[in-house]
Amino acid sequence: MDTGNYRNRILTPLAEKLGLPKLNFQVLRRTMATLAQKKGSVKDIQAHLRHAKPDTTAGEYMQVLPESVKQMVDSVYEELVAKPQLVRAC
Repeated sequence: MDTGNYRNRILTPLAEKLGLPKLNFQVLRRTMATLAQKKGSVKDIQAHLRHAKPDTTAGEYMQVLPESVKQMVDSVYEELVAKPQLVRAC
């Protein structure tokens, strides 16, 4: 399957808009696996990603995010949303 057209039409402009250096299906899959780890079991995520082994899902796709890191990111996000002029100044 050629994903070049979708990448050029959708993912590349979205990455530029979000200021991301890289955005592709692999990044999306790993992000989904990391965010889903508190919403289901490794087996659930493994089934969704269609991995043969749960070790692949847990070891390669899911990253542990300490609660303190999540709180910090949420806090910075809230500040940026509350003060959009900070984003424009950059």
